[in-house]
Amino acid sequence: MLPTNFDTLIADRPDLATVLTGVASWIKHHPDWEIIDPRELSRSLTDADAWALATALRLLCDKGFFRQVYMVVAPSGVLADGKYDDPRRIPVRVADRWNQYFETAEADIVAVLEARK
Repeated sequence: MLPTNFDTLIADRPDLATVLTGVASWIKHHPDWEIIDPRELSRSLTDADAWALATALRLLCDKGFFRQVYMVVAPSGVLADGKYDDPRRIPVRVADRWNQYFETAEADIVAVLEARK
């Protein structure tokens, strides 16, 4: 489960209050999600300034709420299983969620945020 209490961060960074509140609300409405995909988050927070959102996500990593990992986008458009600390360590072939293997050379790699345990 992702952390949802950002009150201290909002108090420390009032310039990011709106976007941090939006992130907290998004997380609250997705209680079963184990990662934050910034692409999905930005589609949901349509009023959020892109720069403020990126700054807020970086702050959440810097403060230890999350860590950045990398995932591969499968040909179907969903994230394939497997999280990687370093994108250079992604295997040449990975399986999608239906256990169909595909080449990663032509796939997109995205940075996602995983809650620190």
